[in-house]
Amino acid sequence: MIRVIIADDHSIFAESLQLMLQQDNDIAVEGIALNGKDAVTLCMELLPDLVLLDIKMPGYNGIEAAKIIKNTFPDIKIAILTTFEDFENITQAFINGINGYILKDITSKELVLVVKCIICGFQVMHGPAGEFLQREFIRLSNNMGYQQQQLKDEDIKIIKLISDGKSNREIGELMNYTEGTIKNKVSRLIELFEVNDRTQVVVHALKNNLI
Repeated sequence: MIRVIIADDHSIFAESLQLMLQQDNDIAVEGIALNGKDAVTLCMELLPDLVLLDIKMPGYNGIEAAKIIKNTFPDIKIAILTTFEDFENITQAFINGINGYILKDITSKELVLVVKCIICGFQVMHGPAGEFLQREFIRLSNNMGYQQQQLKDEDIKIIKLISDGKSNREIGELMNYTEGTIKNKVSRLIELFEVNDRTQVVVHALKNNLI
């Protein structure tokens, strides 16, 4: 039996989810919480297999509740069930260890299938949410490709010298440029990488395997 907790601040919707899930003989809804704080409390009391969390709730929102639950009970599976599908919510949800991101227009049969898939170890991205995340990955990938195309051999050398702790004056002396020229080249890298300073240029380059 799959033991589930539902957390949604709309009691009618939460009860509807309960009816949808309990049509399946393998699923039992053990509790309903109307806010994120109560969801955490129910998890501590009941130790369910899976929690369905809305995002916009009083007390703790769904992302905050997911973080607390996962930090305390890492084996509990968590699915966000929401109308919010923006990139920030999706990324924050997965950063905090959730196992599924589902939109509320899901059918009862799909919901039962999602619960069983998550329990079996799958990560689930429902419909538009998955498509949205895929588009963002493609955009980020294309942006990184653009950055790689814009880098010159001397840019790579400058970044490596910055990582070695060299000042703009020292880099200029090593590369036969004035200090001002190096400062302009570093400023170009800061703008290209969309970061705030020369240290972040190095961090960005390392993270993205540009050097």
